[in-house]
Amino acid sequence: MLILAGPQGSGNHLFSKIFALHPDVVGWKSLLTTRWQAHRVDEPFRDLWKNNDLIDAFDWNIADYFVTSVSLPFGAVHRNNLFMSDVNEFSAKVEKMGINTKLAIIGRDQNIITLQQQRVRHEVTLPMFIDELDKFKLPTFLSQELLYLYKQHYLRSLDLGIPIAVDDERINDILATDANAKYIVQPELQELDLYIQQMSGINIG
Repeated sequence: MLILAGPQGSGNHLFSKIFALHPDVVGWKSLLTTRWQAHRVDEPFRDLWKNNDLIDAFDWNIADYFVTSVSLPFGAVHRNNLFMSDVNEFSAKVEKMGINTKLAIIGRDQNIITLQQQRVRHEVTLPMFIDELDKFKLPTFLSQELLYLYKQHYLRSLDLGIPIAVDDERINDILATDANAKYIVQPELQELDLYIQQMSGINIG
């Protein structure tokens, strides 16, 4: 089982879509037919995250590969329901069922994560996630920027213990609109820009 974890707004839904494309993987398939769904309502392993005791009763024979996603922390401070799911405990209980687990930490530009959390959640919880990193043993780090930039080339470089549908044509549709684009604003010409242009022989008029 691949466990995707990251701060709110870092790309959990994006990577969940990508890894759910392969037919041999039990993942967030319903997300493939809509723009967005809530973790607490639609993520296929949501009940197991809410109550780890249900892991024992889950039918792990339905497939060889699984992908689950969790945002950390989960909820909202201003609603007094913010909590940090215990990824290590979840992973340990899944492994007791004979299922190997691998943790992948999703990353995105820290400035964009901050702006996204302020815009959508009206609070920044990124520092809370950063404080959790020391608890994780040798996770793999995934980059939203590299996924958008290199697409299939990036996916081919990943070794996550699950099959990835690298040649699925839906990948291009999923990555057609870069979620970071709305946050990018061209800065005014910088002093160093002029120097670089001069040294590069660029005619600046």
